[in-house]
Amino acid sequence: RCPAFLSARDEDRERIRLAADEVVYIEAFGKDVEIHTGKDTYFAQDRMYQLEALLDPAKFLRVSKSVIISAAHVRKIRPSLSMKFILTLSDGTLVDVTRSYYSDFRRFFGI
Repeated sequence: RCPAFLSARDEDRERIRLAADEVVYIEAFGKDVEIHTGKDTYFAQDRMYQLEALLDPAKFLRVSKSVIISAAHVRKIRPSLSMKFILTLSDGTLVDVTRSYYSDFRRFFGI
């Protein structure tokens, strides 16, 4: 069962509980993992594989080695060259679906 909240830190490094429903996408930069909501960016304690395991697979999908998206926040899906997609999320962020995740993405969205 997926938790309704993720453990994160805010810009002041204070520990908070972040509602999973608020998450637009999660992005990793090396060992640093950022959780983006519509308003703010938070910093995760967990690694990407741990977050992926915590999140509801019916609502969240890994689209590259460094990005997990919330399906509810996908606004546009644009095909790109060589088995890729470019997504526009609700906050305007553009995210690439890489070739390794292409088939899972198509299956998830039924395309």
